[in-house]
Amino acid sequence: MSQPAYIIGIDLGTTNCTLSYTLIQPEDKYQPQLTQFAIEQIVSAQTPGSILSLPSFIYYPLPEELQAQVAALAWDGSRSYTIGTFARDRGAELPTRLIASAKSWLCHAGINRREKLLPIEAEEKDHQMSPLEACAEILRHLREAWDAQMKDAPFVQQIVLITVPASFDPSARQLVQEAAEKAGYPEVVLLEEPQAAFYAWLQKHAEDWREQLKVGDTILVVDIGGGTTDFSLIGVEEEQGNLQLKRLAVGSHLLLGGDNIDLGLAYLAKNKLEEQGHAIDNWQLQALVHQCRQAKEQLLSEQPPASVDITILGRGSRLIGNTLKTELTEKEVQKFVVEGFIPLVDPEERSPIERRSGIQQIGLPYVQDPRISCQLAKFLSMTGESDSDQMEQFVLPTAVLFNGGTLKAAALREQMLKLLNKWAKKLKKPSVKELPDADYDYAVSRGAAYYGLARQGHAIRIRGGTSRSYFVGVEESAPAVPGISPPLRAVCIVPFGLEEGEERKLEDQEFALVLGEPATFRFFSHATPKLSSGVEPEVGMIVRNWKQELSELHPIETMLDKVEGDGKTVRVKLKSKVTELGVLELWGIAQDGRKWKLEFDVRQDQKG
Repeated sequence: MSQPAYIIGIDLGTTNCTLSYTLIQPEDKYQPQLTQFAIEQIVSAQTPGSILSLPSFIYYPLPEELQAQVAALAWDGSRSYTIGTFARDRGAELPTRLIASAKSWLCHAGINRREKLLPIEAEEKDHQMSPLEACAEILRHLREAWDAQMKDAPFVQQIVLITVPASFDPSARQLVQEAAEKAGYPEVVLLEEPQAAFYAWLQKHAEDWREQLKVGDTILVVDIGGGTTDFSLIGVEEEQGNLQLKRLAVGSHLLLGGDNIDLGLAYLAKNKLEEQGHAIDNWQLQALVHQCRQAKEQLLSEQPPASVDITILGRGSRLIGNTLKTELTEKEVQKFVVEGFIPLVDPEERSPIERRSGIQQIGLPYVQDPRISCQLAKFLSMTGESDSDQMEQFVLPTAVLFNGGTLKAAALREQMLKLLNKWAKKLKKPSVKELPDADYDYAVSRGAAYYGLARQGHAIRIRGGTSRSYFVGVEESAPAVPGISPPLRAVCIVPFGLEEGEERKLEDQEFALVLGEPATFRFFSHATPKLSSGVEPEVGMIVRNWKQELSELHPIETMLDKVEGDGKTVRVKLKSKVTELGVLELWGIAQDGRKWKLEFDVRQDQKG
């Protein structure tokens, strides 16, 4: 297999996907060149084209459209569905044949994400995909578009990074990796979207970021995309006279973004149509959502029109062939979106505790409070027992970096900055500045590619070292004694400060791994660099008095797969890694090359 030539960064977006790439060995390692990849797709019926983003929509054409080969691509002339611009635009007219927001469904723990259920309102069951399949098909399209254009550098031979929301839980992250495998990808690295956006800003300001930021600064990355809102905090520190960057905090998962705005505007248009005497059913509401998505982009742009017409097909025998029409004005949309989603609340205001109905329609678990202001206030506070406690622990950033297609709207960015500075004034803190030159469309994929260079040592890296050392419990072999459990020792698998993305191997020790039956794996941690003895834990170190030295974490209970010929245990060596997403992976590797993996969320432990 040839050596990889490129690092590929992919933004698997809820609404749009982008792909950036760079040479692994850049000609100028101080100012590496990042290239935005033009993705071939169907841009209108029977018309292929290459543009810099791939809308994350899958459309099943009508039989007559398939006969006319509206979905035919250069590398696949018989495809029964289409992905991209034409899919988005045609699907707005026929929403029951359109799959949208597939990535958001990956984090919906209340459904089987491998079940064919999208689109929910599909009229033909054979025109449905599971959320996993839909994401895999979108990723496959990106791979095939690359291979069609970059014939001398096969996609599967390159280094590939895919970004995910910072708040994706382990199961959603695993599904993204599974989707990539189904799409024919090599082993991928996952990176948080807000962190990728900041890497893109660093790349653009490689020569002057140290002049723009100083020791003690805290940067808030606000990433509002099509389906999610993510918050991250990055601190500027000093180490041996040099400025260093460290990720400080990551927000909770919020299904709140451009989709919510589109739906809100659809209801606004629906009310107008109903005032005209029309009854709007669910099918038409879905069409309104897609119409309002396009209207939103125009009415919140830098030079918006006074109004945009909203037109959908009528229903019923008297309306066959007719259309229903209304309009959204620039003033009402600005007021509805800006004041509704980013109201100027006080910093102590919180979203109410969510209480959901016992029986719900199948759908995405959106947050019940759409006020991004209140969600941000919650993130920036370390919640105490009273409002005064909350205010004392409120972490106000010194700078903010905006990212995500929703924040292309200047009105939303201005309102968010106004909100932060209102809080700064109340808390008697310095004003919050906006970091310049944000790239709302391509920052995430560009930042992912740049991070790939950082992993190769060619760019600055945001530190995210563990704030604890971690140990796994190993049961010792000893004769049974009545009333006494077998002795347990704790073996260090992650030393204090291990950088995310790095791994460690326990080369000199071998263990017996239980297979084919339920087993409990116990984990421990230590919160300071040294034990009480003054010794710094190293990988492989054994701690026998763990009850006095270490804190026990929640165990993992699972059953590891076995094959015919295996005994109850298999001899393995251990390898540990803390991923870019803060997940501790513990691998058991047998002599025949087989591997078993356990995962532990390091960041959840650090919050506790």
